[in-house]
Amino acid sequence: MALESGFWGGVMGKFERDGFTIKGGAIRLYRRGDTKSDIWHASVTRPDQKVDRFSTKTSDQVEAGRVAERHLDRIRFAEEYGIPLDRKTFRQIAESWYEDIFASDLNERDKNNFRGILDRYVMAFFGDRVISTIKSKDIVEYRKWRKDFWISGPGKDVAEISFVRDGRTYKRKPKRSIPAARTLAREDIVLRGVFQKAVSQGYLNDRELAHFKSVAGKVNSRGALSREQYQKLVAASWERSMLIPNGQTLYYRQLLAVYIQFMVMTGLRPGEARRLRFMDIKDGYVVLQESKTKVRKVVGVAGFSGIISFLHDVHQALYGRDVHDEEENPFPMPTDYLWRDYQKDEPIHDFKRSFNELLAYCGITHDEHQNGKITIYSLRHTYAHFRIVYGGVNDVYLLAQNMGTSVQMIEKYYGHLEPLHRKDELKRVHRNSASDKLMDNINDLFGLPPLEF
Repeated sequence: MALESGFWGGVMGKFERDGFTIKGGAIRLYRRGDTKSDIWHASVTRPDQKVDRFSTKTSDQVEAGRVAERHLDRIRFAEEYGIPLDRKTFRQIAESWYEDIFASDLNERDKNNFRGILDRYVMAFFGDRVISTIKSKDIVEYRKWRKDFWISGPGKDVAEISFVRDGRTYKRKPKRSIPAARTLAREDIVLRGVFQKAVSQGYLNDRELAHFKSVAGKVNSRGALSREQYQKLVAASWERSMLIPNGQTLYYRQLLAVYIQFMVMTGLRPGEARRLRFMDIKDGYVVLQESKTKVRKVVGVAGFSGIISFLHDVHQALYGRDVHDEEENPFPMPTDYLWRDYQKDEPIHDFKRSFNELLAYCGITHDEHQNGKITIYSLRHTYAHFRIVYGGVNDVYLLAQNMGTSVQMIEKYYGHLEPLHRKDELKRVHRNSASDKLMDNINDLFGLPPLEF
């Protein structure tokens, strides 16, 4: 190996001695001037004009030159074949990606969910791997590891999981089962986001890896109530409240009866409805503060305002206030929760238990076709079904916007439904069933507005 003597750029570094260049000035070898060590150090200029400095770990001048040349050869090879020159670990890129997420307008619940997925699964598997060395086969291995996580993997001995909702920390037992395809697809959003961040920063050139496809799962039917099931459920909820003269149980049963109709009239998610206050209800629609800067207005169907009025009466009974004293003691207060706990000024955690008891009372477990299981989330699906089948909604974008979801999701889960009537989109439904008389009688009894899904 020929050695070319001379100073780097004509100037020797302040703490250098015995310096010389090789490879036309691309490599500079020197000993440090601030020590008595004979070890050679190298300064290698990359094609992007950045400089790599490192110790050759040898006092042999010729061997030091070989070490530096091999480093330069690797850099030039990487440049030629598009391999990133800088090395970052998956963890470093993941934290950078989450900083962007945390600073975004995404709602706090999604931010917390993404943080949990990142820590518990994605970084636990890829962690300190250099991100440019991750290949498609590693995604396959990750999927196998993730599916076994709670069964035979790292989570098999975990007794409980902690998570944050609405600023509060909750705990639950993990499910010892293979995650559903939709769960894995949701987690893939995080993994793809990290890879795409690496591509944008120049640490990963495998663009196909950054856009890998989630494994398609079976599109399960989303359980929704039929008209008859909905009417039976509402009727039973009010009948059960009449069996209790007063007190806490009466309050909760009346609240559940109103809640069921409220949810089918708005299509809100249970989590969205939980922390609503009376000041969030404006002239027939709900104002949802989805983030610090994002607001969504949800239009309620005809009869929605009447349900809110009846909710006032339920709260009136709870507080024991005199309706005639409202000017001096306004009721309810704008800051009062719609679904207030009986004993404290907090929203009820959820209606799952009481709703499931009501389902059992009515003998309802699945939709009328025995495909989808009925849960409290089915009230949202019922809203979508009623809007499409009975409400004459032919503008899918309008429905998706009102429900706070995408057109693709509406088409995916409700595209098989065929509108029977086309009237006043998002507002009302054509009444054509004799069974509506049952609901009318119930509404008359309790002073509720007419049934108009």
